[in-house]
Amino acid sequence: MFWMPRLVFGFVLVAIQTFAWGLEFDLEHDIGHYTLYYPPYWDNTDGKITGLHARLSRRLYEKAGLNVKMEVVPYARIHQFLQPKEVAIVAYGANPQTDHRYLYPIPQTTIELKIYGLYAEPLTSLKQLVGKDIAIKRGFPLGGYEIIREDKRYLTVSSNTVEQAIRLLLLERVDYIITLNDPFQKDIKKVNLSGKKIWSRTLEKLDGWPIAVVKSHPRSQELYDKIKNAYESLTESGVVSYKNNRLLLSEDL
Repeated sequence: MFWMPRLVFGFVLVAIQTFAWGLEFDLEHDIGHYTLYYPPYWDNTDGKITGLHARLSRRLYEKAGLNVKMEVVPYARIHQFLQPKEVAIVAYGANPQTDHRYLYPIPQTTIELKIYGLYAEPLTSLKQLVGKDIAIKRGFPLGGYEIIREDKRYLTVSSNTVEQAIRLLLLERVDYIITLNDPFQKDIKKVNLSGKKIWSRTLEKLDGWPIAVVKSHPRSQELYDKIKNAYESLTESGVVSYKNNRLLLSEDL
């Protein structure tokens, strides 16, 4: 009857191996990426996640051979480290208290909220904008300056595109534009300035990473290596650009 224990042991061993293979398969096919609603970088208005950083991330994952599912969640879930085990990647804003929890396969990027105008005026407070016509891009966040959108003392004009806002400024139909720097830099190329100069001033900066790998994930080092290699390859080929702390696909610059 000595064969009975051996048979039972064999079944247990097969069961353990099958479970391990199943776990590996799940991790291979169910890599989660938590991100936030922050247009034009991350946007799920139409049900599909789009935006500058969404396109960048997809291109990197494609090059790395990774099948990643993105999901927009309240940023508090990322900030408080509230994610299920299949979530291996997050869009993360720099925070000295939690930076140690992640691996960073791509460099840090800076998102800037700026004010633009034709005539350089030293702006030291929001009070100087009261009664001024200010163009803002419909749907774009204003960070700590949301009061401009909400307070009727500020005369805001909502534009459908940043290009439209620039044209309003050049025609002097508005006094200022307040918008994010990346879309402004792209759309300014579509406009003939006719010798006019537009000055700018940074109102707010947000440093972070579109892709940060959760260090506690069982495959964190492997994911880090694959994404880092993909980034280096796409940067070398010119598909991805990193200049002046701006990390984007070259086609989105």
